[in-house]
Amino acid sequence: MNARERFIRTMHFQKPDRLPLHEWLGFWDETINRWHGEGLPTWVNSGNIRDYFGLEKWERAPGDLWGAIPGFAKRIVQEDDRCSVEVSEAGSLKTVVKTLKTGVSMPQFIEFPVKNREDYEEMKRRFDSKDLRRYPNVWSDGTYPEDVIRYYETSDHPIGVGLNGFFAAAREWMGLERLLITFYKDPELIHDMFRFLADFKIEVVRNAVENLRVDYATFWEDMAYKTGPHISPRLFREFMLPYYKKVTAFLRKQGIDVILVDSDGDVNLLVPLFLEAGVNCMFPLEVQANVDALALRKKYGRQLLLIGNIDKRVLHLGKEAIEKELELKFPPLIKEGGFIPSVDHAVPSDVPYENYVFYLSLLKKYAEEV
Repeated sequence: MNARERFIRTMHFQKPDRLPLHEWLGFWDETINRWHGEGLPTWVNSGNIRDYFGLEKWERAPGDLWGAIPGFAKRIVQEDDRCSVEVSEAGSLKTVVKTLKTGVSMPQFIEFPVKNREDYEEMKRRFDSKDLRRYPNVWSDGTYPEDVIRYYETSDHPIGVGLNGFFAAAREWMGLERLLITFYKDPELIHDMFRFLADFKIEVVRNAVENLRVDYATFWEDMAYKTGPHISPRLFREFMLPYYKKVTAFLRKQGIDVILVDSDGDVNLLVPLFLEAGVNCMFPLEVQANVDALALRKKYGRQLLLIGNIDKRVLHLGKEAIEKELELKFPPLIKEGGFIPSVDHAVPSDVPYENYVFYLSLLKKYAEEV
């Protein structure tokens, strides 16, 4: 059984030959750099580390839903030895730490490109679904060559389409604080943005999902903190549910029935709304945010597919802690299916190489027990 067959069977509660082996959110570069000093061959990098560890490949069909085209002119506004203040291709102004001794630095955002309706109308022009720069060069007169169609049809690994989410896209344009205020101060602008984004998503993926064999779709949202979602269920129902339904109905019409949402944080309150919206899989199920795969399975049964939920914080604690984490979750979830284990975010840089190798060896043993 190849990786594609294994993924499809697992995601439909059918019995595979073994559990899929994925690391959905990968590894921080700082983690890989650390491991080079602890036994990982220096030729292993972010592009080939999954192959090195024997993890299964997944691939997204072509089409750019993420970036502004044309992008904003990147430039450095000011800098010193430690930090630089930069304008990104997305149009945001941010402070970036140049060097760190350990860990990962997230940029500090200062300003975002959309501050009002006029800015939004300008941004829309950078998200034109008819702009050929969003699509692969293999297109010929708007269609895929036969060899490309054959590649996706016969691929031995799962093929998906990746969509920017509604909340996530609007946050990239406006910033979190301005976006949250706008839900109340200018609700019609939020509706206009989400209505536009729904149509944009459908048109950008249309050619791929109508002509290629696609196994799943992923929305990236990241719309929750450690203690709960950024918006209430009431706001989700009013502002997001109708537009999610429009996109997921289109995807399902094309035969795509595995639809994932990627959100860190505590998304528990939003799970029933995502299900109503046509989404049926959540990841990475962040443990430190009180997301529990066992509890979700008990509450929602086979309505909800699950990916992730291996506590990244456990991996640096040692073999005993790793064994305990896997023994707690795997037996019941593996037995029922519809679950792919993965670390609940990118593997962090405080994890020793020896610990990750042990975790992976134990994961592979469990994978054979399906």
